[in-house]
Amino acid sequence: MSTRVTPSILAPALTLALLLPPATGLAAQDLTLKEAVESAIESHPAMAGAGARVDGAEAALGMARARSIPDVTGTGSLTRYQEPMVVAPLHGFDPLNPPAFDRTLAQAGVSMGYTLFDGGVRGSRIREGEAGVAALRAIRSATEMKLVEEATDAFLALATAREVAEAARHQTAALQAEATRAEQRFAEGSAARVEVLRAQAALLDVVAQTASATSRVALMERALARVMGVPLDQVEDASLTPVSVADAGGVEPGPDEPPSVLAARRGVEMAQARLRGERATRLPTVQARGGLLSFMGGGVDPIVEWQAGVGLSWPIFTGGTRSASIRRAESEVRAAQEDLRSIRMNEDAAADAARASLTETTARTRALEAAVVQWEEVARIEALGLESGAGVQSDFLQAEAGLFRARAGLAQARHEGIMAHLRLARAEGRLTLEWLERTLEMER
Repeated sequence: MSTRVTPSILAPALTLALLLPPATGLAAQDLTLKEAVESAIESHPAMAGAGARVDGAEAALGMARARSIPDVTGTGSLTRYQEPMVVAPLHGFDPLNPPAFDRTLAQAGVSMGYTLFDGGVRGSRIREGEAGVAALRAIRSATEMKLVEEATDAFLALATAREVAEAARHQTAALQAEATRAEQRFAEGSAARVEVLRAQAALLDVVAQTASATSRVALMERALARVMGVPLDQVEDASLTPVSVADAGGVEPGPDEPPSVLAARRGVEMAQARLRGERATRLPTVQARGGLLSFMGGGVDPIVEWQAGVGLSWPIFTGGTRSASIRRAESEVRAAQEDLRSIRMNEDAAADAARASLTETTARTRALEAAVVQWEEVARIEALGLESGAGVQSDFLQAEAGLFRARAGLAQARHEGIMAHLRLARAEGRLTLEWLERTLEMER
């Protein structure tokens, strides 16, 4: 008695094939890599935070520079006394010309002060502020580079996931056709039951791959929408335009240092300026002050006086506070210098890793491009052989599996190759939106 194999086991494959996202060419609108990166830079909180820190540092620098000009202060008061008070200060006593008294006294004045010498504290604070602004600007540039890399990675990851999903769609269709053919041949008695089971097993295997591809596409759509700061439906409904490397990855010379190294170097300059300022507190401070004072009382004409003077301040003994502050500043300099060395080593290592990855992915991409062409031809020949009755089913299934692996591997290799270019440019301090436009072909 023959055993009939029902096609019910194929239903999950058909269901998942329908759940796969449609081909990107059918999407309602196009989304370019440039648009994705610009959206990330414009909306991401990391950029807003970096910009706010630069604004704060510039304000602090303005405060430090303001100490280089004289300060002018105006004062005024109106006082009512219980008993009459002398209207103006007494600078002598003349019995023939007694001072004026009144219960209501009004005083007004304007004074100006300027630090003539402070041992270099003021200049050190200005240099520290300038280095701080430069450091935070470099950090802002590093943040922008990181966002360019993150947005590009998310964009390419979604494109890769969709390519793998499309490869799964093609494989599902091919294996579905073979499973149907095996069912028909088995029903006719011209094929063994093992052919049906083998086709169904292969189809169930691609069902699992399809489920993974579908889940990966949904995850990558959320990741791209998140980094862009846009609603999810704007990414789900968008067709991603192709991206490829236009040249060798940016042969133009980059800046002397990447932003992370530049920020660390400015950090060293900040620490050194702070140390000079602490050491300058060992010297005296000389200040000059001058001003005009006006005194008035009821029925008394205003009396205006001027005053000017120079003052000196020199902390002779601070109980060790000053020495401790200097030692702390010295340790901050050493720490900043070691941080600079560490960051430079990390950037050199990142550049070496990116170059190695670039060499590897270039070779993989070329090999997989050739492999896809070969597997497509093998799968076509095996399919023709099955149709004519001269082929072997296991060879066809193996060819389809090989074609899927080659297509998925090629999509991933292209993704990794582009990211290797970006990571190298970032490690060398060249990764900007302008570099992206020069180096990558981003079709509309």
